[in-house]
Amino acid sequence: MKDAATPARDQYLSIAGLFAQIRAWPVTFLVTLLLTMAAVITYSYLKTPVYRGVVKAMPRENDSAGGGGLQSVLGQFGGLAALAGLSFGSVSEQESLALLKSRALFTQFASEQNLLPLLFPDRWDAKAGRWRGDPALAPTMDDAWGMFDGGIRRVSADPKTQLITLDVTWRDRRQAAEWANELVRLANEQLRQRALRESASSIASYQEQVAHVDAVELRQSIYKLLEVQVNRSVVAKSRLDYALTVIDPAVVPDAKRYVSPRRFLMLVVSGPLGLFAGVCAVVFAAFAKGMLAAMRPARW
Repeated sequence: MKDAATPARDQYLSIAGLFAQIRAWPVTFLVTLLLTMAAVITYSYLKTPVYRGVVKAMPRENDSAGGGGLQSVLGQFGGLAALAGLSFGSVSEQESLALLKSRALFTQFASEQNLLPLLFPDRWDAKAGRWRGDPALAPTMDDAWGMFDGGIRRVSADPKTQLITLDVTWRDRRQAAEWANELVRLANEQLRQRALRESASSIASYQEQVAHVDAVELRQSIYKLLEVQVNRSVVAKSRLDYALTVIDPAVVPDAKRYVSPRRFLMLVVSGPLGLFAGVCAVVFAAFAKGMLAAMRPARW
């Protein structure tokens, strides 16, 4: 014996059944279709545009400052280098890339830019200068880091060309460009200051060692190492772009050059989405009508 519910299921699930339901509920179908399309299109025009600032940079080769020069000296005086505990001091592409992605860089950047009120404007009372609601529930640096690293800032590198790209996606087009440029500048400054500290420490160490060395050849080798570190310090002081050379700085995009919302795409999608919503509406209406009819008490 055939299941009595099978024709009802086929009526809803088959293509012919869907067309039959649409013909039975034309007003519901059309109203749902038009309302869905209108909602999608309205959302695409009311949504705040999001812009992108992009910086392209290349890792700078600091051979004369420490990498190549110091490496050649260490090759000649490996024993002295081991005794002094020296490092080459050059900045690699991986190190620059890691710093751009690091939370340490973001923390300094967020503090300097007072970033939290900008990331969470709905929870910040600008007039009172404090967070709304319970202070214990105020956004933290953890919240800001998750938001920033999760979709605002993105860093990538081309393994063939070594080109590093940093982009910031934000609703304020001027801030998007400014933040992208500032992050690269801040990374350069941190690496430059670290090179200066390392050079100063190495120079002090060499000067202390040469005062206790009598052998002429050993003194000459220390002076060569000292010369390399002095050169490295001079380069670090003179180069603001110590580790990353900016090839293409971020510029403020035009007001119409937003990356989201993609209004044309949403306009195209609104049609199929409206059809789907309309079909769901008529199926639900037919199903609800059948359920109400089944629940109605029979008349004798």
